[in-house]
Formats: sequence, structure tokens, C-alpha cells
Amino acid sequence: MSATYPQSPPRRSPARVAVIVLSIVVLVVGVCLAIGGGVLLLIFGTNGQLRSGQHAVSTPTVALVTDTAQVTDSTSLTRFLGAPSVTVHATGGNTSGLFLGIGPAAEVDRYLAGAAIEQARDFDLAPFSANSTRVNGALTVRPPATQPFWVASGSTDLTWQLRDGDYRAVVMNADGSAGVNAQLDVTLSLPRLFGYALGFFIGGVVLVVVAVLALALGRPRARVSTSTGPPS
Repeated sequence: MSATYPQSPPRRSPARVAVIVLSIVVLVVGVCLAIGGGVLLLIFGTNGQLRSGQHAVSTPTVALVTDTAQVTDSTSLTRFLGAPSVTVHATGGNTSGLFLGIGPAAEVDRYLAGAAIEQARDFDLAPFSANSTRVNGALTVRPPATQPFWVASGSTDLTWQLRDGDYRAVVMNADGSAGVNAQLDVTLSLPRLFGYALGFFIGGVVLVVVAVLALALGRPRARVSTSTGPPS
């Protein structure tokens, strides 16, 4: 009678080992791309916008001032992401209304020198958070709209396209008086980000599928041998 016995798995050839290693590398890259693209799609959505939602901010001082934002290589950002911009919508203020402004950091510092201000640090959009430090002072300031250095300003809405330089943003009462209360909604727009994020996600999924198929097809199969023994 004959009997079949599974043989030990054959040794992998160097070419097969190389294919397995390459497939694993492609799998890891694909997973990273798919996760990265998915996260960008989840955060920025299909319109390439990151929005804080409406949040209340207040200070007993004359101005709420952001930390210095250093913008570099904005030309490259525009080439790839399509004119990145920041939009602020606000309500509130005293009887004179609100003032929203973005200006060169040095000019803003000169304008507010000696006045009491609230300087926001570690500002994040999603989820919205801002830690602040109060800077004491006693000087009064002229109404902010009288200053010529603002690169973008408004009373309830402000839109600014990013440009190279060091900038600060302020929220003030239109008359420059102390005691600022406002509701802010801040949006960062990256118009072309959706295309990149979707490409990363789809490309990552394709790489994962290719790598899994390569690993499955390259898996060695145990061979079965047949031996003939004496009849019982």
C-alpha cells in the first residue's frame, strides 16, 4: 500500500526572499500613506479647511494678541496648496464695535508698547485652545484702525493670504478701550489639500493590496510525496 507524507517546506530562494522583503516594505509605505491621507481627509474635509468653530474670548486689557507667527516659503506653499489663507469671523465688542487685525509683529509690538495686553500662546484650531499670558501696562492706545501697518483688518470678518514674514493678530475694541469680549471663528484654508490627501489615501490602499497579493502569491507551498510500502 502507499502512504503520503508532507515534506518539510522548501528553502526560499534569494529571489523569493527579496520579493517578500520588498512586499513588506511596500505594505508599510502603503499603510502609512493610507493613514496619513485618511487623517487629512478627516481633519480638513473635502474643501481643505480646518475650522475652530465659534468660541468666546475675553480679556480686561486693551487687546488680545497672538504669539508671533513666522511664515516662510509662502511661494512654495501657494504653488502646491493653492494660496493658503486664514479667515476670522467675529461678533461682540463694546458700543464702538470690534477690530480684527493682522500686522507685522514689530509694528504691532510698537503700537501696543506700554499698554496692558493678553498674549495668547499655544493657539490651536481643532480642538480650539489657547493659553495666554497677561502683560501689565497703563498706557492707552489710539483706535487701531488709525494705524497704517495692518496687512489685513476688519470689524467682523477678516481674510488674509499667507505671506513671508513675522506677524501678530489682534482682537480689540474699535475705539482701543480696555475690556474685550468676542466670539471668534477661525478657519485655515488649504484649497488643494483635498486632492493630495485623496491621492495619498487611494495610493496607499493600492500599495497595500499589491503588497498583500504579492505576499500571498509568493508564499511557498508544502509538497507532498508518495511512498510505496509493503502490503500489510
